[in-house]
Amino acid sequence: MGRPWRPYAKTVFIDTEMDNHIVPEGWDNWRNTANEQTGFYAEYNSAGAGANSKARLKWSRQLTLKERKEYTVQHIFYDWNPEALH
Repeated sequence: MGRPWRPYAKTVFIDTEMDNHIVPEGWDNWRNTANEQTGFYAEYNSAGAGANSKARLKWSRQLTLKERKEYTVQHIFYDWNPEALH
C-alpha cells in the first residue's frame, strides 16, 4: 500500500476497497527501520480481500473515527479550489 522511502512520508487510506494483491502487512519500510519512526501510515474502514487490519505492521495505524474526521478536502488543501483551474 505504501513505502516510507523518505523520512516523514505520510499515506492514509480511507474507506478503501483493497483487493487480494495487498499483502497482509500492508506496508514496507524499504529496509530502513529509521523511517518507521518518522513516517505515518494509516487506514480507516478498509474493505475487501486485502483489508486485514489485524495483520498490519505494528508501526502502521488504524485511525479512530475522531482522527478520520480530520481528513477533509478543506483541512488538507485549505483554500485551494481545483474547479478554479478550469
